[in-house]
Amino acid sequence: MALEIINAVLLFAFSIPIVMKYRILPVDGTPYWLFGVLFLMLTVNCVTSFVPSVLGAFRRHADKVKNTLLVVVLIIVLGGVSITAMFDRAKTAPLYGVHDIILQQEAAMRYVITGKNPYKETYFGTPMEAFHYAEIDNDKAVNPALYHFVMPPWYLVFPFAFYYTVRPVVGFFDGRMALLFTMGLLLIALWHWFKDKEVARLAVILTALSPAVIDYFVEGRSDVFALSWLIVSLVFLEKKRFIWSAVMMMLAILSKQTVWVMVPFYGMILWQRTMKRSAVFWSSVGVSLFAGAMITLPFFLWDPRAFLDSVIFYLNGSSLHSYPVSGYGLSMVLYSAGIIRDIHAYYPFIIWQVLVCGPLFVFLARSLWAKSTQSRLMLTYSVFLIVFWYMSRYFNNSHLGYLSMLFVLAGLKGMDEGNI
Repeated sequence: MALEIINAVLLFAFSIPIVMKYRILPVDGTPYWLFGVLFLMLTVNCVTSFVPSVLGAFRRHADKVKNTLLVVVLIIVLGGVSITAMFDRAKTAPLYGVHDIILQQEAAMRYVITGKNPYKETYFGTPMEAFHYAEIDNDKAVNPALYHFVMPPWYLVFPFAFYYTVRPVVGFFDGRMALLFTMGLLLIALWHWFKDKEVARLAVILTALSPAVIDYFVEGRSDVFALSWLIVSLVFLEKKRFIWSAVMMMLAILSKQTVWVMVPFYGMILWQRTMKRSAVFWSSVGVSLFAGAMITLPFFLWDPRAFLDSVIFYLNGSSLHSYPVSGYGLSMVLYSAGIIRDIHAYYPFIIWQVLVCGPLFVFLARSLWAKSTQSRLMLTYSVFLIVFWYMSRYFNNSHLGYLSMLFVLAGLKGMDEGNI
């Protein structure tokens, strides 16, 4: 009962700031009728959660009522805001309301269509060049991302499904179409991942509408894209569909570098689940590697140096045009202290990471092996990632939003498993 009330209150409290900040329908003027529908849904959800007896004879269908209300609210709030943002951008300008990663993704897709290597080409002359980029004490700096396409290939390949299907229907393509789809995929996966459906509803609300995430999602940051495949992998893992789980984890790995530190912990769990049937483990690994090779090798073999320079060296500072020291982590502490003098120069953060993350990895791995629950897996990933990221070259705002989702899901999964 208490969790039902919390869910209803959070759904109301998280929805209102979003619809007051963003447009929720791609029409001229304010769609007051849609606001009325939203307010009605939110109010009915609160009333039926606070006083279930008002449902009368329908009380036995209370879960269906709550699920319907939740879906309608999410369609209006999350779907409405996202779709409207895409239509508004299509009518206004390529740079309107999006992050530069979307501009670069779309430009990279155009390169692929015209037979150019997106990992080798620069992005001067594309809409991304006009994106406002600034560095510390330099408002006119050249965006180093213009020299690289940083994202792994699944992030580039998957949106073609929407380019060739949705674009002919609506008349334009926006990279956030794939993000909206994967957000839906993530929410469906969460529903199946949690056995307690009140906890599942809470997970859906906190994931879809969290103030720590929503702005980054609307502008097109890539965190949800990677997280969706990761959670789908864990759903399959829980259902003992090991090959499917490993393949989905590979897609997560090929979505964003963020997931890479999850690999050894996931591998431990997969081995522990299949150690009495080692053929299952190696089959899962083999199929996932094959799937990964099919997606990655065409781009890697096209130009190995360009691929590695963009996907790896650009981020660790060893490329000619590297991602600068930035954000809120150790790198900025060192810069503020004068230890790092040039934000573009290479600095061996690997030393800090080995000294701190090495012992931390051993501790977390032993803890996970001793208690290999999915909540412990998510917590292990969350703790290791935040420490590793803090000691990296950059630790930015959207990274904290992503970490907030990880910790939320780890805690809720612990509740669902009865460990909290």
